[in-house]
Amino acid sequence: MPPGDQVIQEAEAAFSILRRQRGGRHVVQVSSSVNAMDALRARIRSQSKAVAAHIAADPEADAFIDAWTSPEPISR
Repeated sequence: MPPGDQVIQEAEAAFSILRRQRGGRHVVQVSSSVNAMDALRARIRSQSKAVAAHIAADPEADAFIDAWTSPEPISR
């Protein structure tokens, strides 16, 4: 094999190894992002349940939510 071809093959081999490493890092980043979103959704669900339990137990909170969610009449 001519020396020029050998240099090209060595350079391409290094590039393919780097590409595979970057691909692996990308998979880890996506996996971490998915895990972070799952954790965020779980935290939001637990906080929503805590708020719903508080509203159900406290008559003042229930009255506030009823008043807050009732639409105001539109006057023309």
